[in-house]
Order: sequence, then structure tokens, then C-alpha cells
Amino acid sequence: MTLPRVVVDLTPSTAGPGWSVRVRGAGVDAEHELAAVRVQVGGEACRVPAAPVEAVELARLLDRIRRRSTVDGDVRRYGQWLFAGLLGPVWERIRTAQAVCAARGVELALRWPVDQTDLHRLVWEAMHDGRAPLAADPDLLVAITRLVPVETGAVHTIERTPRVLFAVGGSMVDEVIRPGAMFMGLLRGFDARGVCSAKAAQTVTVKSLTDHCTGFRPDLVHIVAHGDSVDGRGSIVLGDGEQVTAEQLVPALTGARRPLAVVLSACGSGSTAAPGGGPLAAELVEQGIPIVSAVSGEVSEQACRLYTRRLVEAIGDGTPLAVAAAQGRRAALLDSSSPRDQLDWAMPSLFLSESVPSSFRPVDAKARRIVEIADSLKLREWPLFIGRTSILDLVDDLFADEVNRRLSVIGAIGDDISGMGGTRLLRELGYMLLLRGHLPLLLGPFDPTKSPSDLRAMLGAVLDCMAILATELDLPVPRFRLLEPHYPAEAAAEDPGRAAYAARMAFYAAKARFAADAVPLDWGVATTMLTADLETLAVAAEDLAEPFGPHSRVVVLADEIHRWGVVGDLLDHLKAAGRNGFGSRARPVPVVFTASTGVASGAAVRSFSERMANMPGHVFPQLGPLPVDEGVIGFQWVLLNPPSPRAGDGGTVYAALPKARYDDFVQAFKFFEGRPTVVREPVLYRVAEMLEHFEVFVTGDDHAAWTRYEERYS
Repeated sequence: MTLPRVVVDLTPSTAGPGWSVRVRGAGVDAEHELAAVRVQVGGEACRVPAAPVEAVELARLLDRIRRRSTVDGDVRRYGQWLFAGLLGPVWERIRTAQAVCAARGVELALRWPVDQTDLHRLVWEAMHDGRAPLAADPDLLVAITRLVPVETGAVHTIERTPRVLFAVGGSMVDEVIRPGAMFMGLLRGFDARGVCSAKAAQTVTVKSLTDHCTGFRPDLVHIVAHGDSVDGRGSIVLGDGEQVTAEQLVPALTGARRPLAVVLSACGSGSTAAPGGGPLAAELVEQGIPIVSAVSGEVSEQACRLYTRRLVEAIGDGTPLAVAAAQGRRAALLDSSSPRDQLDWAMPSLFLSESVPSSFRPVDAKARRIVEIADSLKLREWPLFIGRTSILDLVDDLFADEVNRRLSVIGAIGDDISGMGGTRLLRELGYMLLLRGHLPLLLGPFDPTKSPSDLRAMLGAVLDCMAILATELDLPVPRFRLLEPHYPAEAAAEDPGRAAYAARMAFYAAKARFAADAVPLDWGVATTMLTADLETLAVAAEDLAEPFGPHSRVVVLADEIHRWGVVGDLLDHLKAAGRNGFGSRARPVPVVFTASTGVASGAAVRSFSERMANMPGHVFPQLGPLPVDEGVIGFQWVLLNPPSPRAGDGGTVYAALPKARYDDFVQAFKFFEGRPTVVREPVLYRVAEMLEHFEVFVTGDDHAAWTRYEERYS
């Protein structure tokens, strides 16, 4: 579905203090004048469209809207006032235009210069035609976008899983930042479902934001920060207290390449700070970012959640951007508890450059293939993964360009890691690596009695992982050097269509013989062959489509190695291999493992970690209870993303109210003792119900709201 675009241009009128309006598109071409009056709102003089009421009464209405203290009928009056002046004279021609009727919808692209302060102040998304808000038109899907008069260059549909950087200008537990930081919980849910690959960064500065954008190369950057102004222009406050305007922000965002879109969760980012200034969102577009969404509300408002969920989901399912924004707003309005009293459903604004056509689809839906691969490799699980940020951040250092930063061994260890989510951590790391175009080989989890007892068993597990990964990537299963003596002598299949099948069958036959062979293996010879086999797999991945390519590398993920009978030899190998892991100097194969240091063969792991802790390329983060802050934030993220109701698990969302105190959550969640595995236990939801009772949480069913929308408008 594509919506025809109707552009609504406003320029200063030559006939008075108002504006000239020209409406073009979908077969409509009309002009009219929009008169203006001056009013005082919040102690500031504003020029606004004229209304059939006294200026003082209009000023009172605008002040109530500004303070979000509306009385009955205010939202409707506000929407009708905006509509009457801007679209009243032409609306019937627009809604009956042939292209609009055929599409059963329209994109209203509002366009005026960035410095038109008075126009940017107004919530045009709230327009009401007398029957209903335009966003809830029963017959038409109406998208309202802000078209910035600038070309930013061609935009291209992403053909892989999009990367999303969530950058917070302070700590996620900051009282002002915390409500906005809950949007990261939504993004983590999208990440877990394969809609995007998300990364979070706290207390970012201009420099660290530049570094994150350069290293991660995000397609979308979501920034949560304090909103402010500098010399009348919109700005945000980053981690070092610096007020940053578009001039500093755009170079940081575009260090390696330009992101397709930016989302701003900062007060005032979609409106104007002072006369003569432009909204930060519009200035970002003016300086080269094609798509900017300014989200003024909070996750506790279902309208904001529905809008954000649908907008981001559009990035993954191939829906045109304008359609997705309209659907999200309409669903939010349909399910809003007080659409006549509050404007939460109208607050998100979508700013576009003229280079973004109405039909633009951010992502090719076929990019979800990588998610199917991750599922086959058992790298994705629900509920979403929480915590361990410091460990997850190490992924970017496995293949760092700077040799001094590059890691070859990451050992997540603790005295006893049972219940600390170590297996889930490796799966999450594997999923992150896969989305970045690398080749994760997850060894485990093993039944306690079936952990690799010797070198042959460990190599067999690696070979199985390589064969499965090759098959999922539609690569022929390589003829592994490790198995060379064991391949059957039968001739290869003559039918090219059966060659891949024949290669798989030959592998399984050789693997069975390899496993049954009782001859002891020489560690040096066997691992040399393994290095060659791993390199063969990495080379084969070079010719695959994105996200794979020449940068693709193999990474071994080893679960609970303290239970492996071969752990001593494994650690000796890693000690001798230095930065190469199981690879070569040209193609290193890093190893990431989890282990207890006080259980089973944990003493060997402790000795290895103590000896290698100061060696380049080796890090040993502790895998213990979640720190308080990570737990408080993480458990809330899980509650924002309930299991699918289709699975019979309910769909209730628990979102913190803005008035909730941080200490409320610290006290409520302390009984979990930092155990990440509590996300699978009913007690998490019992505590959430208690917090709702005490008005710390508000609940909603976003899935049901969207289902009602689909049933009504499908």
C-alpha cells in the first residue's frame, strides 16, 4: 500500500501577517490565505492562525494544551481550529480525489521553512475535520508528515537486518532520562524478534557518539536526552553536560556513513525553542539526515508505544514509512483512554527530506532471512535478554581495527555461574555476531553427562556446528580436512542439484566414523587441521549477501567449559595461541567461554584467568548477579515486552508511570537477588501486579490494541 502525497506549502503572505497556503498533489492544485493573530502563550508572544473567537480565549486554549491540563472539548477545539485554517477550504477536494479514493488514504506533507517558528509550535497532527481527528478518519488512512524543504540525496532500502543504536545522554536511571530510556526496552524487544539489531550506549558525549556510529554503522539512531536550547535553537544535553545542536550532532552521527533515520526522545525536539529557531528534528533533516522522528511522549502512554512499535516494525516488514506512521497513530488514537482530553496520540512527529518519497520502504522484508538462520542455530530465545552490557559491548572489540583493542579470548566467569544466565549470554552474543555478518559456532549447552570428554568429542561438536551453519547459509558443506580419512569412497553425485545433498550425506558418514575412531588424536595436528577448516568456512561466506562479506570471521562460543573433560588441553591451547584463538594470524578465530571457577574443573579456569588477565587480547568479566541498575532497568524492559498472546501467555504490558520513584523498583526487585533467570518465573509478574496496585505501573495490551485496529480497518 502506498499513499498519494499531497504537499501543503505555507509561505509568509504578502497580504498581511499570515501565510499563503498552496495545496498540490493527487490531482489537487489550490491556493488560499491563512490569516494570523498575535497571542501571549506562556509569557511569550506568538503568531498563530486566526480563529473565530477572541484572541484571549484562543491564548487560554493554547496555554492549556501547552501545559497538558486540558478541559473537556479542548482537544477537539484545538484540532478543528488548526484544520479550518489549513485544510478547510480544500479538504473535500482532497478526500474525493481519484488517487486518494483508490488508495483509501493520503499523506499530507506539511512544508514550510525551518525558521518558521510559529508554525513549528503547533501540533498539526491533531487536526480534526468536525467528524473525527484526521488520524482516525473512518474512511481514509491519513498520514501527516513534516516535509523539510531540502534534498538529502537518494535513500535506499536496506537489504539486511537494520542496525539500531540507542544512545542515552545520561544514565538510564536518571530521573529525567529514565522514562525516555524505557524506549530501549521496546527496541530490545524488536531486537529479540529479529526486527533489528540493537546496541545501547549510556552517558554518550559527542566523541563517544562518533565512535559508536563509526564502529557500529547504525541505520537508525535513537537518542534520549534532556532537551534544551542554545541561542534560540533546539539542542540536547549529552553526558558531559555539553549542549549539542545539529551542527555538532550531524558530524557525530555521520562519522562512517549517514544513518537513514534518527529518533529523538527529548523535550521540544519536534517544536521550536525560541523565535527564529527551528526544531532540532527539522535542523537534522536540513543538514542531511533523511528521516527524523521526534517522540515527545513516554512509554507509559500506550499511544506513544503503539506509534513507536509500528514505526520500528515498518523498518522490518517492508511497509512504506508514511503508511506505518499513520497506522501507528490511528491505532494509538483508537485505543487511547482519553483521546478527547489529551494529545498523546498526536505528539510524535515525522520529519522527512524531499528525497524521501511517500512510497519509501526502509527495509526489504526479505532481510528477515537472517532471523530464520538464527532460529535454526538456536540463538534466539524469549523473553528478551537483559543486562550484561559490559560483556556484550566486548563484541565490537573481537575484530577491532586497532590491534591493541582486539580481543581473542573472552571468559565470562564466576565462582558458581549456575542461574546467572551464561548459556543465554552466549546465545545473545552469537545472535549479535550473526547480525554483524560473522559466523558463530555455539558449543553447548550440553547435558552434564555429555560435555566434551576429550579432543575428539570437542572437535566433533565444532564440526557439527560448521555443517549446520553452512547448510543454513546455503553453502555446500565443505570437505573437512579433519574428516579426510573417514569420507566414504563413493563417487560424487553427477546431478548438480543433488551435489549439496551428497556433500551433507558424505559429511554425516565421515563424522560418524570420526566419532567412532578410538585412535588418540594429536592436539597440534588436529587443531592445525581445524584452523584450515574454519578458514574454509569463513572464505566461503565472503561471497554471501549482506551482512556477510570479506569481513566475516568465525567465533567459537563455548558453554560451561569447567564441565569439559578436555578443559585443561583447551586452556593450554588458548594460552599458546595468543591472539589467534583457533585461527591463524591472517584469520583469527576468537573464543568466548563461560565457566565456574569453583565447580568441577573450575580451578584450571581460575588459574588460566589469573595468569592471562594482563595479557593483550584476554578479558575475564565476572558473571555474577546483575548490578542493581541493570536489574531495575532490565526487568522493566521484559515487562514491556510480554510473550505473544498467541502462545497463550497473555499480552499485558507493564510500564512505569512518570511519577514512579527509582527506589520503588530497587525495593520491589531486590528479592530477585540479581538473578537474570527470574524473567522466566511467575514471580516477576506477581511483583508487577503489586506495583500496578500501588500505582507505580500502568498496564495495557498493545497486541490486543493492534488486533482491534486490524479487525476494524482490514
